[in-house]
Amino acid sequence: MTPRTLTGLLESAASSAGTVRFLGLPSGPPVRQMPFADLWRRAEATAARFRDLGAGPGEPVGLLMEAAPDCLSTLLGAWRAGLTAVSLPRPGRGVTAAEHRSALADICRRMEIDVLAVPGASLGLVSGLARQVVDVASCADHGRRWEATGAGGLVQFSSGSTGTVKGVRLASEAIGANVLALLDRLGGAAEGMVCCSWCPLSHDMGLVAATLATLAGMGQPCAARELTLMPPHWFLRSWLPACADRSATVTWTPDFALELAARSMGAGGGPGGDLRALRAVVVGAEPVRGESLRRFAAAMAPYGFDETALCPGYGMAEASVAVSLVAPHQHWTAVRVEPAALGELRWEPVRNGIELVSCGPPVAGVQARVAGEVGRIELRGDCLMTGYAGDVEPVWADGWLVTDDLAAVRDGELYLVGRADDVILTLGRTLYPADLEATVSGVLALGTGHCAAVADGAGGYVFIAERRRNTTASNGSWAEACRLARRGLVERHGVGPSAGIVVASGALPRTSSGKLRRQRLHELYVQGLLPVETTVRFGPSRDEGMKG
Repeated sequence: MTPRTLTGLLESAASSAGTVRFLGLPSGPPVRQMPFADLWRRAEATAARFRDLGAGPGEPVGLLMEAAPDCLSTLLGAWRAGLTAVSLPRPGRGVTAAEHRSALADICRRMEIDVLAVPGASLGLVSGLARQVVDVASCADHGRRWEATGAGGLVQFSSGSTGTVKGVRLASEAIGANVLALLDRLGGAAEGMVCCSWCPLSHDMGLVAATLATLAGMGQPCAARELTLMPPHWFLRSWLPACADRSATVTWTPDFALELAARSMGAGGGPGGDLRALRAVVVGAEPVRGESLRRFAAAMAPYGFDETALCPGYGMAEASVAVSLVAPHQHWTAVRVEPAALGELRWEPVRNGIELVSCGPPVAGVQARVAGEVGRIELRGDCLMTGYAGDVEPVWADGWLVTDDLAAVRDGELYLVGRADDVILTLGRTLYPADLEATVSGVLALGTGHCAAVADGAGGYVFIAERRRNTTASNGSWAEACRLARRGLVERHGVGPSAGIVVASGALPRTSSGKLRRQRLHELYVQGLLPVETTVRFGPSRDEGMKG
């Protein structure tokens, strides 16, 4: 009988021959390989360590996770001791150490965390934030063992792309159900799976989808063989080479990374081998763009990559991770829709509209619906959270979780439109930032994730483009590019921006998983804190001049 809890699935998998490889560790050999059975046994020492620190069943333990054996065995040990592991968020781009410490202190205070376990390099960051602060290495090397297998829970944090991160409480049964649903949707790609992941373990895609699903899959009936983990900053140099080297069959990535990887291939950075073994490249964590999928497939084709391995999906921390997913070898589909109709929450396919990619049907055990043709996604299923940590209350309607994501459901498949709290209201129109950004990125050839559209605070909107690193274009040429982008926005969406702004490379704030933080960007724009290189202001029908 298949276990129902995550820890039950992992205990079953620990008797297999599956292995875990770690790349980029701060000390020791460049690659460290361990049988999963060894990590599971080391978790017994961690469980005993937490018990000796006075942490009882159900109590929260804060963990700062990175792709390292001690971190992974410490997480497993917390669960085996029946504790609630609180996976603390990593800082996004533009967040200082002081700001990160302040955010962690707030979480520890709100969740009444008495014990923190972190890598040695982070001890100074969290010093004094809890009654007990310990190095994960001391947990894994503890002299005593706790052999029981509890069913501890997890608190993972939402990305914070639209505001303050929220702690999502998940039971072991909910994560176990979603992990099994993922393995089921991957189908043959999960059999004998070899997975490579660079996604951070502080994020649901990196932890639940890539790591826990692979580890659980090392049991029957999948018999997954290997999991390779690496630090996120190794992505460009090591992700695809590792996939080629290990003959990976499954990998996970947000959409923006497809663009960066395709561009790297164009610059001569090949994977160092072929990618024929890849049967599932799951793309999620942010809106999936058809152009990103096509560019990646074209760039990887010379290395034997099969484009039907691209699997767009939609997920959220509140559902453990996966809500819907296109199955491997079922070519992804897309529909072009009239943008003005979308602004009125109508679905109107047209030949030259905005392209929306299907994220597939819901995975097993999940139901999804929207009110009307386009509306907020509502979910129910056995993988959903029990609630948020702290005083934040989720919105439920007749047993359905009401999300802030807007979508359409067509022929049983989800087409993600945007977020309700991201929309821009101007001149009686509703505009979706992701659609505006796709238009500007296409005109300026910036690639996904290097442009953002935000409200200007005066009833309109601006687009902010991030200059590529090493670009030598002058202010004058950027100004002309902004004017061309404005023309494209007017033609495509019917409403032009009040300004086009070019900022320095790396200036767009992001979460630790790479998502644009549009609310934070809006604040920086309104406060005049962006490193602006060129600004072109537009009147109602013509440009009003340039500042740069």
